[in-house]
Parts: sequence; structure tokens; C-alpha cells
Amino acid sequence: MFDAEVTTLDGHRYSGQLDAVNQQQIVLSGEDKKPVAIPLADTMELRLTSNGSDTKTSDALRVVLVDKSTVPAGTISADATTIRLTSELLGKLEIPRANVRAVLLQALKPDWTLQWDAFVERTSEKDMLIVEKRDGLGLDFLSGVVSTVTEEAVPFLLDGNEIPVPRQRVVGVVFGNIDESAARLSSGLSMKLIDGTVLRGRQLTMDNLTFRVEAGWGGSLQIPVSNVQSIDFSSGRLHYLSDLEPINEQYLGLDPAGKEWGQLFDEDRTTRTGLSSQWRMSRDRFPNSGRPPLTLRGQRYQKGLCIFPSAKIEYALDGNYSSLKAIVGVDDDVAFNQQKGAPDTVVELKVLADGEQVFRRLIAAREEPVLLDLNLSNVNTLSIVVDFGDGSSMCDYLDLADARLVVDTSQK
Repeated sequence: MFDAEVTTLDGHRYSGQLDAVNQQQIVLSGEDKKPVAIPLADTMELRLTSNGSDTKTSDALRVVLVDKSTVPAGTISADATTIRLTSELLGKLEIPRANVRAVLLQALKPDWTLQWDAFVERTSEKDMLIVEKRDGLGLDFLSGVVSTVTEEAVPFLLDGNEIPVPRQRVVGVVFGNIDESAARLSSGLSMKLIDGTVLRGRQLTMDNLTFRVEAGWGGSLQIPVSNVQSIDFSSGRLHYLSDLEPINEQYLGLDPAGKEWGQLFDEDRTTRTGLSSQWRMSRDRFPNSGRPPLTLRGQRYQKGLCIFPSAKIEYALDGNYSSLKAIVGVDDDVAFNQQKGAPDTVVELKVLADGEQVFRRLIAAREEPVLLDLNLSNVNTLSIVVDFGDGSSMCDYLDLADARLVVDTSQK
């Protein structure tokens, strides 16, 4: 049997041996052997604690799907309609090309990862052939049409001429003309495997220590429980603030009154769209030139907001959410950039629900992250206010890491 932990949307945790998973519930048995049934509708995550927490990605090649699934691969080939790959844990797969966003065809150098991610996120009508720059200092691309991917070459139609580009010269391909219906596939869960594979799926059951899952591209997969690290059921139940458009962004200056930066950017200080754009609210990344992930005390977060004062960001909730959860602190990129022996700089965070203050705290740059968990039942407008906490703007980049709204299922 496998040791497991279930986290529910209301924050409760249940531990025990995994007995069963079906479309209604997860069943665990504890030390007393009594079964505990957790409704699937209340479940946020199932983690297989006996399978470890460190992924063991061994393959440099990778297929990225439109629905954000990611599959490390031993081999990859493609024709006009199908991407074919071999996976150590999933075997041979054939995925409709319309469901595939990109294929990575060789190992990335450490400083190429962010560049590759940026190409994958980029919108393009044509395919992008990603190659190494001539000086070897980064990635570049050619825009055209990729007809096939073979072991020897990647034929590439450029300006009406087909060029058989040697496979070893191609870092990867990002496909254009994304099928919007494929992008909107209803994927209610995300399964992470021990080799780094991430699969989005719609249906999940367990039978004889094997998970059966309908993948986002329509394939039916059988995956041994021993190969699964975690299953996230939160899709549709959690909305990350960084994925939502605010109804209002109000900026009130870059420095407290009388300080040196106060008048430097008068023309765009209320919008931060001009010279002061690097101080505008940033989503999922710290807003410097390298765009690193949000990081708090060494822990990196894929989702979240980074807000520089003085700012007020508002979201329309329309009574659809029960709570706001986040991990709050000054980003590591600046938190320790202070004079030795000087006191911590301080930033202020306030949260308002329909205009009523429900949270206020001064947060010192080097203090441990603060857990935010606020009741937002029946709230229509959420306001997040970040301000100067000590009369200075020094190091005031405040992260709301993993900031997410929990859908109020009682209203459905």
C-alpha cells in the first residue's frame, strides 16, 4: 500500500494509506484501519508521500501541450497531424498535433530556460524554429512552417522554400495556429509523475494499484500508483490572482512624499506604463531584466503577484469566492540588499473587502513569509493595497506568492 496525504479546499489535511479513488471520493485508512472518505468535490490535492517529493527527470527532450501538460521524452518525431514520442513511464504516445504547443529537441543550457519558456508562451500564427544564436549566448527563432520532425532533420518552409534543417541544430519547435478548442479542453485535474511528467486530465479512478486517467488530448492512460507523485484536483476550484484581470490598477507614486523619486516620473506615475513600467504590478515573475520566479526565503513560486508601492489593485469577485489564500513577503531578489547593521525596511499590506479593511500588516524585508487566509464569502470587490511602511521605498517589492481565490462551491 501507499502512504498518502489529502489536502482539502478548506485547508484540512488527512493522512493514511491510499485505499481507493473513484469519481466521488478518496478513501484513506489510518493506523486504526478505519477508512476515511474525503469527497472529491472538497479535495484540492492528493500527494503520494511514500513516492518521495523529488522528481527524477532524465530526458532532455520534452513535449509541451496546449493544456500545459508536459511530458519528458526519449524520442520525438512528428508529421502534419501527429506528434509521436516515447516516455519512460507512459510508453509510446501518439498525440494530435493540434493539442501540442511545443517540442524541445535538445537539452537546454541553464541560462536558456527562461528564454525557452518565453517562446512557448509567445503567440504566433506561424511555427517558430528555435535555434542557438550564432554567438552561443542565447536562443533565436525563424518563423515559417514545420512540416515534419525526423531523427535526421526538421524540414522548414521559409519564404516558400523548404529547408531541411539538421536536427542537431534545432533546439525546439513552437507550433503556431493553436487550435482554440484544444486550448479550452476541460481538464479537471493535474497529475505529476516521478519523472517530472505533468498530465492534465478529466476522469480518474484507481483499480488494482493503477490509476486510470483520461488525458486532456483524449488518450486513456493506465499509470501505476508507484509512478505518481501528486494529483491536483483544484482546476476550476481555485483561480490564481495572476491569471485574473483586475478591474482597476491605481498607482500613487514611486516614493513617499518629499523623497527623491517622487517627481521623477510624473507623466506616467499613475499608470506606470512609460519610464516607470518596471515598477508596475508583475505576474508570476520578479520584474527585473531576467524575470526570475517569485522567491521567498529560497522557495520559488510559479504563481503570484509582485507589487511595488504605492499601489491599489482591485478585482471583481461578484460573490463567487469563499476565501483568499497567499504567502506574503518581500522577494528574495531585494530582501537582503540592505546596509549591514541597518534595521529592516518595511512595506505595508492592506486588504479590503467591499471597502472594509479585513487585513493590515507591516512586513519587514527579512522576516519569514506571512500566511494569508481571508474569508471573502459574499464579497463583490477585493482591493489589495501596498504602501510604504517606513517612509522609504527601499526594497519594497512585496510578493503575494501562490495568491489564489477559492471558488465558493455552495453557490453553485
